[in-house]
Amino acid sequence: MGKRKTAKKQQKKERPKVMGAGQFDCPSCNHAGSIKVSILKKEKVGKCTCTVCGTSYATPITSLSEPIDIYCEWIDECEKANRPVEPVQSQQRQDRRT
Repeated sequence: MGKRKTAKKQQKKERPKVMGAGQFDCPSCNHAGSIKVSILKKEKVGKCTCTVCGTSYATPITSLSEPIDIYCEWIDECEKANRPVEPVQSQQRQDRRT
């Protein structure tokens, strides 16, 4: 007589590592892992603050917002502020050529 068959145990799938709330780099001082993200759901505000240089950013949030969303909005705003402004005259000249 043979043994009874036993059910195989399912192996746990490893989840990909996700950056935690305090592992973002500061766009001002370039310190690694110094950004603290806080979400105030009652006020519907998300805040990023650097623990080293004290730079902060606040933005309105929705119920689906996560810390990475708030941090990415901050990075986008920094890039937008650092983008050089083109003179208005050069844009008008390009319009005339086409």
